[in-house]
Amino acid sequence: MRQRYQRWQRLRTADVAGLLAGGRPFKRPGFSVFLKANALELPRLGLIVPKRVFPRAVDRNRVKRVLREWFRKQAGLGGRDILIRVTGKGSLVTEIASVVTTRVS
Repeated sequence: MRQRYQRWQRLRTADVAGLLAGGRPFKRPGFSVFLKANALELPRLGLIVPKRVFPRAVDRNRVKRVLREWFRKQAGLGGRDILIRVTGKGSLVTEIASVVTTRVS
């Protein structure tokens, strides 16, 4: 059975703004990760992939698609909001995954 990235798993604009304003990011070269507990007991994901980092829409969409697929396969994230902001081309999904899993545990 195929599981999709559902609409309820996405962070809304107000949630993203709250994470950016109140959260302290875990910064690494190429990306930043913001984490915050939510009351839903389910993980939600937000992605920021700016045009200045990836000028071509094809590249931006590919980065988002790969990150959403990684998120969809995760099981132990719990009730957390996760916002990933890509700041450079050097970011890899494995690096992002290691930061998120160490901070969640």
